[in-house]
Amino acid sequence: MKNQKELIRMKKLFFIACIAGSMALLASSCKKNEEKEVTINLPQWEEFGDVDEGRLYVDFTTNLYKWNANDEVMFYNLDAEDGTNTFKTIYSTNGNAEGQTNAIFTGDDLGAKKDHYFVFYPVSKIVNGTAALDADNYETFNVPGEQTYTTINGNPTVDPASLAAACETENVQSFMMKHIFGVMRLKLKGVKTVDHLEVVDNSFNLSGNVTMKLHEVNMTTFSDIMDAYAADYGSHEADLAEYLQVLGYSSEPAGKTMVLNCPNGVQLSENTQTVFYISMRPGALVNGFKVNVYFTDGTHDAIDQYNSFKQSYCIKPGVIKGFAPTKVLGQNL
Repeated sequence: MKNQKELIRMKKLFFIACIAGSMALLASSCKKNEEKEVTINLPQWEEFGDVDEGRLYVDFTTNLYKWNANDEVMFYNLDAEDGTNTFKTIYSTNGNAEGQTNAIFTGDDLGAKKDHYFVFYPVSKIVNGTAALDADNYETFNVPGEQTYTTINGNPTVDPASLAAACETENVQSFMMKHIFGVMRLKLKGVKTVDHLEVVDNSFNLSGNVTMKLHEVNMTTFSDIMDAYAADYGSHEADLAEYLQVLGYSSEPAGKTMVLNCPNGVQLSENTQTVFYISMRPGALVNGFKVNVYFTDGTHDAIDQYNSFKQSYCIKPGVIKGFAPTKVLGQNL
């Protein structure tokens, strides 16, 4: 009887040990296959200086070049032959990323590399979210027509939600993102408080949806073409058109106006320039533009001095381009 009880006890212990071993194996397997960490670096911005002043003027807060806590990027493990096999998933940071130029992002294991990887920031601009791609790897991105006046530690900066960056890479351990948009720095003088302002491009749509084949994106080619385009507008239109054809690029334009809202109002000074930063699509402004400024008292004023073509107006990816109009706004209204 005693031997029988001992045998039963040993069988129970063996059974429990097997269950425990299986659970430990399962737990380690899940951790290995479902979670991955990568380090993503942010590039610096290039200062073009002020178009009006012809000199370099650096007043952009360094916080712009840094990650925020809980930022998200979309990772794509691209299958260039059949996009229905492309795997996409969101990677995110935690609170430790705040203020860092490089940060650790965590997300699902991407699996074995298919063709190459593509990374896009921010996730909020991806119209279809995490939905699967079609056979040609088409993805649609949205460029909203409104931005919000933003400060960090009292210093004006660009609305972080208005920026975009991307990168195609063979290695997902650590890599550098590349800017897609440029930034317009507008320095205004005036006697009233700004409620919002509009930048109205003479030729180009500034907002809407754009669709392209992700496996054909080459950020170096894009940057090189836009550099040449901005340096000699017109002579490189054929190169840009050819590249857009390779991308299968299409757009759903929403308008030639970009709005910068100032929810708390921004008081202008008659003697000191007040700075506003606005994210802009590459190629914008080269054919001229107008700025409409609306004040909290219901009046408005306009800046017309940039209303014709000028090569130096052209917005480039990763470049801050400054404009300092001479007009004192709000006088005699």
